[in-house]
Amino acid sequence: MRYLILAAGMGKRMRPAGAASPARHLPPGHVGPRPQLPKCLIEIDGEPLIGRLVRQIRTRDPAADIRVVLGYRAEVVAPHVAGCEIVLNPFFDLTGINASLWFARAAFSAPLMVIHGDVVLSDELAAALLCAEAESLVAFDSAVQDPREINVTVVAGRVTRFGVNFAGFSGAYSGVLKLSAHAARRFADTLARRVERGFNEARTYYFFVLRELIADPEIVLSAFDFARHRWKEIDVPADVDLARRRCGRDGGEDS
Repeated sequence: MRYLILAAGMGKRMRPAGAASPARHLPPGHVGPRPQLPKCLIEIDGEPLIGRLVRQIRTRDPAADIRVVLGYRAEVVAPHVAGCEIVLNPFFDLTGINASLWFARAAFSAPLMVIHGDVVLSDELAAALLCAEAESLVAFDSAVQDPREINVTVVAGRVTRFGVNFAGFSGAYSGVLKLSAHAARRFADTLARRVERGFNEARTYYFFVLRELIADPEIVLSAFDFARHRWKEIDVPADVDLARRRCGRDGGEDS
């Protein structure tokens, strides 16, 4: 299986309270204020998020083809993803997730799991997710019922809607997509058409791509519900302690 971890962003919502980088994440001879720590280097049980994801993948799939999109402070993140193929988004400070996906478009030539780099999974959840039989899936959490989130609608175990600002949703999107070979090609082609037409909003999300996949009769996007598992997406500083309590070694077993 091929995996694509998205970890290029600056984590602007972590400011101004985001943690400053410890000395070990600074270049030799650094002077002046310490820059913000990349979100993907926040530690859970002493393990950086990005390294944790790589470990969880390799535990279940030792031969995994792991690709990682880096941008903000890529030089300090790269040592934590040894053995992975690194893709750079050089415009990480100006663009959003669609640009990172476009720079990594070569990864979409095979079945692929896309994972947002700020998603923290318990080891039990990672194992269940990586062993899921569905060819294509969308992870969501039916326990999160917040209209401000990116939400999905699920009918008979299948995702039928993906986006924001709509009623009748089933839960919040959890930042993980698994794509069959056909779905991966459709994803890359749909994104490329949008990028190549020009006049793109720099920070748009991939709602339009998921709408295309949902409408394709050859693609079944199965729903994978995180509700009974321990996980957390880190968006703001308060999420860090919650992620550590929920997903760390002392967080208990998934229900």
